[in-house]
Amino acid sequence: MVGLHKIRVIKKYLPLILALFLGLGSPFGILAQTPSSTNYRLEDAQFDAGGGLSTSTNYQNRGALGAEGDTVTSSTNFSLFPGFELPAYPGVPGQPKFVNTGGALYNWLDFAISTGGNAADAAYAVAISSDNFATTNYVQANDTVAATTSWQSYINWGSGVGQRITGLTPNTSYQIKVKARFGKNSETAFSLPASAATITPNLTVVVEGVASNTAIGSFTTNVNSSATSVPFGILQTGSIKIAAQKITVSTNAVAGYTTALQQDSDLVKSNGTQIPAVIAGNANPSPWPSGITHGRFGYHTTDGSLCLGIANRFASPSDDTFAAATSTPYEVSCNTGPVANEIINIVFMYLK
Repeated sequence: MVGLHKIRVIKKYLPLILALFLGLGSPFGILAQTPSSTNYRLEDAQFDAGGGLSTSTNYQNRGALGAEGDTVTSSTNFSLFPGFELPAYPGVPGQPKFVNTGGALYNWLDFAISTGGNAADAAYAVAISSDNFATTNYVQANDTVAATTSWQSYINWGSGVGQRITGLTPNTSYQIKVKARFGKNSETAFSLPASAATITPNLTVVVEGVASNTAIGSFTTNVNSSATSVPFGILQTGSIKIAAQKITVSTNAVAGYTTALQQDSDLVKSNGTQIPAVIAGNANPSPWPSGITHGRFGYHTTDGSLCLGIANRFASPSDDTFAAATSTPYEVSCNTGPVANEIINIVFMYLK
């Protein structure tokens, strides 16, 4: 008889032991800190072996790094805490300001960047284009434009006052946009762009006659002049004739303007005799010669601040200062910047 045997299978359950070691300063310690600032936030930070490469359009970051310790490695632009690497990513800057100040600039434009709330140690690059960024250049530290990216702090870009971009093309529309970074591995996207346009260069010089009996400084004219002539007419010996011409200048030239006076030939009497000029020249004009009873001719400018030589030479010590006209042109009015309808009078005095 065949016996029936029951085979008993005995299952042994091995308990799964999950050990978690937590301890500060122990070989098995895990340290972590929650990084935060007004400019970025890192959520769900994880501790791992590192080495993985995280990428985006604007930055790359290796996977989190684990370390045991209680020290902080730091520099001006980053801090590395024990437990994992603290990436600090700046925010995208705000839309910059971009204007043609006064609406009169033909090769300059003014800009000011907006930090977007980034920290003081953030650096910024200002991209500029005249074709909606089909071609992109960058504003340089010296405010010129080149292909190389130039990074500067908010302060070095002029803070809220901003700076002026030079060497632009007249009558052209430009766009700028700004990006930021901390260090060299956290570059942001660009801000919203801003637009401004240069205008066409202009210089307008209008010469007009001055009517008789017009007061100009300490002088009063007694000759009617025109834009092209100063007719002294027939004079009696010992008589003084005073005439003037008004010059009105407008220009958007960033370096301003200069007007000059020169003569084609000496002033002569009807019989061909030369009328002598005053002795003083443009560089050092002098008061109308005292003791002279006849035969002198000279000019005076009401511009009290000329650009070459002694600036106020026609205004000091008084405005009764004259110079001889010559075949060499000398300045009689000027300005070192743009002007609108600046008026200067040239006074001509003739003593027969």
